[in-house]
Amino acid sequence: MPETPRIPSVTLGRTGLVTSKLSLGTYGWGGLGPPEVRVEGDDNILALLRAAFRAGIRFINTAEAYGNEAILGRLLPEADPPSDVLIATTFGHGKGFTADQFRASAERSLRELRLQKLPLMFVHDPRTVEDMRFIMGPGGALEGLRKLQSERLVEYIGVATGTLAPLRIAVESGEFDVIQFPRLYTLLNQSALSSGLLAAARARNIGTLSAAPFGGAILATGTRVPEPLYTFSPALPEVVEAVQRMERRCTELGVSLAVAALAYNYTEPLVDVTVPGMVSVREISENVSAFDADLNRQQLESIAAAGRIDPSLLGGPEFLSAWPADRRPSREQLQARWTAAVATR
Repeated sequence: MPETPRIPSVTLGRTGLVTSKLSLGTYGWGGLGPPEVRVEGDDNILALLRAAFRAGIRFINTAEAYGNEAILGRLLPEADPPSDVLIATTFGHGKGFTADQFRASAERSLRELRLQKLPLMFVHDPRTVEDMRFIMGPGGALEGLRKLQSERLVEYIGVATGTLAPLRIAVESGEFDVIQFPRLYTLLNQSALSSGLLAAARARNIGTLSAAPFGGAILATGTRVPEPLYTFSPALPEVVEAVQRMERRCTELGVSLAVAALAYNYTEPLVDVTVPGMVSVREISENVSAFDADLNRQQLESIAAAGRIDPSLLGGPEFLSAWPADRRPSREQLQARWTAAVATR
């Protein structure tokens, strides 16, 4: 039986926190979210945690919005966790960005995760310049987080969003230690790099987490499925065509699209940690195996180049949504698809 590739460790910028370059994304664990990411039942979650730790993963990402912190806090002691496991959480995401809200969230997360201190807490999903102005102003999240830091309840802080403007402000301000940017560095969308965001973060020694490297399914499943999804909704025809071109290039190189998608993140020097969702032990093994992919950077760039697409089709240039405004699925459409998908599981 081949030896599992070792997951490299990384230091998260100026935090000094040392952890694995692969983090366990837990969106869907506990039953919230689209059916493709849902993991339900203590036994299933325990199996995933144990497999992740055995594979060398030392970093868990969760969020108040995921509704699973109490589940993780209850099950982690049973999963033989390593002493150096790092847990990050986030708060915001439609709930608000006041100092009082962040204190209440931090206290709840500490209680539910059964921690004495939160090593890393993110402001979750600010979307606009106005959001960041509020967050960094009097009575905003930053003020609350600084107070929590002074009380040693939170160690380091960050901003997590798939929208470029708040990430730029977070980096330029120098107030935050880490940024997390879902879907902004993938084989389909390299805007976190091309915009200069990652270089600016490195210049300020800010840690970088690339979340959702599969873009919400399609770069993991490919296009040979009944319904290719981007951000867990039916992908636009132009997106499907772009991924098909990448699939053809992957075939030429003898590699799967999913492995290429992860290797593209793993080998980018300006990305510290990659955060994919994982819903099975098999997925954990496959995601770890991508560290051993026999692909050089030039080959990986050729796959991305084959799938070049107008960023506006992915919600660019600011990515307030992952969809063009005139083709964005409604909440009702999303809910109907999720309900139908759950019913057929």
